[in-house]
Amino acid sequence: MAEIRMRRKHQVTLPASIVRLAGIEPEDMLTVTFTNGAIVIKPKTRAAELQDDVMSYAGIGRGVWGASSEEVLANIRKLRDE
Repeated sequence: MAEIRMRRKHQVTLPASIVRLAGIEPEDMLTVTFTNGAIVIKPKTRAAELQDDVMSYAGIGRGVWGASSEEVLANIRKLRDE
């Protein structure tokens, strides 16, 4: 945890250590929400990138229908044709 000070124009600077841990890059979009009394800042671009890949939704089923997105999609198409 790090302590930061709110500036006069309601701006904050994220500590470099947190930026590195979160993998935030310059020009990344962030979402900011106020949830249960906490200000939550999340990288938005990473979530959008993950949604482009069907494997990001695999969860505990990862590897059940294939090892790659292409293999999974091929197996699903095959199942639909049967």
